[in-house]
Formats: sequence, C-alpha cells, structure tokens
Amino acid sequence: MDGPLVMDLGLGPVVWLFLSLLGCVTLFFKWGRFWSIRNLDLLLLFAPVPGLMMIVGRRGDPPWIAFALLFLGTFAWLARLFVDLGFSRRPLLEPNLNASGLLTLSIGVLGLLLVETVSLPVEEGAKRNPAEPTGREEPAARPLAPAEESRAVRQVIDAAPLPSSLKHERPQVILGRVLAVLGHLALASGLWLIGWKHFERSLTGLSMASCYLLLPYTRMALVDSGQLVSSALVVYAVFWYARPAISGLLIGLAAGWIPACLGLLPLWTGFYRGRARVAYISVAASVAAVCALLGAAGLGLSEWARALGARSVAEVGLLPQYGPRPGSSFWGAIDPSFRLPVLIGYLAMVLIVAFLPARKDLAHLISLSAALLAASQFWYLDKGGTLVLLYLPLALLVMFRPTMNARRHRAWASRNGPAATASTQSA
Repeated sequence: MDGPLVMDLGLGPVVWLFLSLLGCVTLFFKWGRFWSIRNLDLLLLFAPVPGLMMIVGRRGDPPWIAFALLFLGTFAWLARLFVDLGFSRRPLLEPNLNASGLLTLSIGVLGLLLVETVSLPVEEGAKRNPAEPTGREEPAARPLAPAEESRAVRQVIDAAPLPSSLKHERPQVILGRVLAVLGHLALASGLWLIGWKHFERSLTGLSMASCYLLLPYTRMALVDSGQLVSSALVVYAVFWYARPAISGLLIGLAAGWIPACLGLLPLWTGFYRGRARVAYISVAASVAAVCALLGAAGLGLSEWARALGARSVAEVGLLPQYGPRPGSSFWGAIDPSFRLPVLIGYLAMVLIVAFLPARKDLAHLISLSAALLAASQFWYLDKGGTLVLLYLPLALLVMFRPTMNARRHRAWASRNGPAATASTQSA
C-alpha cells in the first residue's frame, strides 16, 4: 500500500484504520451485552476492509484475492440484512457517549471531512478511492500491440472522470467537489433526521451520523460524488417514504445517477399500495426515463455526468458488448459467461423481494433496500465490491433501528394514500 491516506497527519492506512475501529468500539460496543447483535454489527462494518486495504494506493492492478475478500465481506452483510427481516424485537442500546458529546464529535469530524473534500488534490482523491472508475466504457476487442496499447492508455487518461494534474481548473472538478460536500452533509443530516423522526430518538440519529463519519469508507470515497449523491438520495427517500411522489423522484434520480440503484425501483413499487403506488411508479419511472434519454441525447450531458461521478449502464456491465478492463474488478480475468448467472440471480432476487413480504413496513423497506444495493456489488462490472458507500448508510439504519412494530400500522396507512391515513387518524 503506497502513500498515506492522511498525509497531513502522517498516519498510514493501517494506523488510521485502527483508530477508526477503536473509535467505533469506544462509542458503541456494549461490553455488558457482549453477544448482542449490535456488537456483531460493529465487527461486520469492517468486514470489507481487508479487501479494500489491498487496493487503496496500490500501483498497478490489485490482486484477485482483494476482490474475493471484498465479496466475502459483502456477502456477510447481505446475509445479515436478510436475517434482519426476522428480528421483530430490538433492544434499546444507548451509545457510550451522551448527546452533547456525539454532537460535538460529529460537527468536528464533519468539518474536517468537508475541509479535506475541498482541498484534497485530484490525484490523491483518485488514488485513495478503491471505487474510482478505471476509464470510459469501450467494447471488448482483440489484444493491442504495444504501440497501440500506449495510445489507448493515453486516450483513457484523457477521458477519465477525474482530470489529470494538467486539468485541475476544469469546471467539472469544482462542481464534483461541491456535490461531494453536499453529499456528506446530506448523509449526515439524513441519518440524524431518520433517527429523530422515524426512530423517534434524536440520540439514535446522532449515533448513526457519528458512526458514518468515523468509518474508513467515508475517507476512502471522500470525493466520490457518484456514490455520495446516490446514497444521499436513497437515504432521503427513506426519510420521505410517506410521500410516494417525493420518494419516487429521489429513487428515480439515484437510479439515473448509478444504475446499481435500478433494483430499488421494483422494490419500492411493492412497498406502496393503491394511489400511492401509482404516484410512486409514475414519478420514479418518468425520472429514470428522462435521465436515460438525456444521457443518450448526445448533448454532452453524459460526459458531464460521468465527470461528476455518475456511472453509465455500460460501465456497470448491463450492455453485453462491453467487457471489464483487466484488473478493474473480480470479473476482469474471468469469462463473461460466468457472470451471467450472477446477474440472473440478482434479477430473481429483485422480483422476489418486490412481492415478499406482501405487507412491508419501514424496517423491511430499509433492510431490503440495503440488501439489493449490497447484492449489486456481485455483478457490478467495474470495481464491483468497492462501492461500499452505496449500502453503508442503509446498513447503519438497520444496525441502529429500534423495534418498529408499533409503527407498522402507520407505515401501512402512509403508503396506501390519504384515505388510509385519515382512517388511521380517526381510529
């Protein structure tokens, strides 16, 4: 692993990782309930770290084992998220720090993150981000001669989503950093708002925001506006879940920004009923279709979107004529036919969770949304497994959520339209 992740403080990746783990354990580990689910979740939060640390700052292609370790960590979280569907009762576990301490810590760490987001050099931001795209999507072709390969490499560098050192002043860099700053602010505030409004405990919201800010993935994807924007959109869709038109707008934008979120469209469709479902489908499908049309219009919007961190359908591997670049993912050195059953299995999972359980509450919606985002890492073509920040905020919601059986009837009424809500209030 070449190059420190926190250069100004002189901390190497291993030391910084240890401090992050120590901070999370200090704040949230319950020694009095050693075998609690919360303690297991804290350890699972660091399950993808070994694979990521083998990729961060590495010169050349990462080893195949790094992506295998990432898949193991992602599978552990995927199993945990599906198991959560059977947990009807959750004990109330307070953090080891009071609200004033958590608020002070969150504000301080968030301020440091935002300052570094603005000031981090372009090369350093790309170097520390394991999910940094390897280049533009191009059709898989015959092996190139050395001279042709050098020209192709130069073309990929010129078209990379984050400009090289000769292009630091391009507007895309500035706008991308603005989106990254807004993404961090939206994720921290969204986690707190969900804890305050839906979990009915402001302290729980502060705990989730603090944990998000302390985890190493936040520093790795510090300037990855692609992950930050889409993840923030999904978090705020959860916050506004009782407004199907607003949640449809946010989910549609997230799916248009990163196609890994496409699986959320049918899941949330199965969550709503009646007029609420019609409102959600009409808005979400329209927004996703508009994003696709704008990207295919040839007006330069797709190039701007990719420069700001958005991923294309070809880049994530949904177009068969495009293949992965060597060393860019688990599938880089594997025949594409082996990836097809994984993609089919994911589509089957999407269809199943869209209809089961038949009556979903908010806890089901959060768990299944996080599960689909985690499962998308297995078929994601470019840097699959490294987009941890896509499902991490929802995993934190699953980890900290209280018992929500008392909210089940209100969630059902909210997603069934005004008439059901009125009948609930009169009751």
